[in-house]
Amino acid sequence: MKNKTTAAILALFFGGFGVHRFYLGQPGKGFLYLIFIWTFIPSIIAMIDGIVFLTQSEEAFNLKYNRDYVMRQTYQQPPQIVINNHVGQPQSAPAPRQEEAVPENKVPKKDPFQLSADKAYEEYDFEGAIRDYRRSLNVDPRQADVHFKLACLYSIHENTDTALFHLNKAIENGYYDFDEMDRHDHLSFLRSTPQFFAFKSNSYRLPGEPAPEATATVPPEETLELSDDLITRIERLAQLKEDGILSEDAFKREKAKILRS
Repeated sequence: MKNKTTAAILALFFGGFGVHRFYLGQPGKGFLYLIFIWTFIPSIIAMIDGIVFLTQSEEAFNLKYNRDYVMRQTYQQPPQIVINNHVGQPQSAPAPRQEEAVPENKVPKKDPFQLSADKAYEEYDFEGAIRDYRRSLNVDPRQADVHFKLACLYSIHENTDTALFHLNKAIENGYYDFDEMDRHDHLSFLRSTPQFFAFKSNSYRLPGEPAPEATATVPPEETLELSDDLITRIERLAQLKEDGILSEDAFKREKAKILRS
């Protein structure tokens, strides 16, 4: 188990030598710090590392540097759990009530990519979750919850710009749980960045985005009822794009034809 306070102290006082990276099991990065120590750049980066470690939550730190421990703890928990709307937050499963059962024909459909992405996220396969969530957006790019989950995943990977892009898209498509954005553990890194501060100060919009009032009179885009056949055909197109057979423009044209049919 790596301790985030220890990592922060090592980064702040000995970070120029890459000591904190050796401690975190990243010898490759540690040697890079040693090679370029004469430039003083490693010392500056180490100071930033130390501040990030101190501001991170324990869960976010453990997810990145103690992943094996987190996964062991997860699989040792009692099986009687469900995952709420935000993946990764277990809660006790309530006893089902017969009168609240949703008729089978009323259950909203999820495309297979989103289902496999949710499973990968629950199992801490973050790369697999990102890949399948992006494929799910190829089927329907207006899924606010998928954009929010991608923002969380890219925050874990410390990819600030992409995380903010998807968080902005989540809000554009109707995700308004701002309290969750301010407390979700998987967004802890993103919240520590100056870009997020500017995003939040700009009423949870990226700089340069139009104010909500400017687009309030525009009617919302019609929601399509996607049949299994439509989803399958779009998935095939998405796979062709992933394989490099279709260009982005060709994918969009063919997808538009399918949706109009």
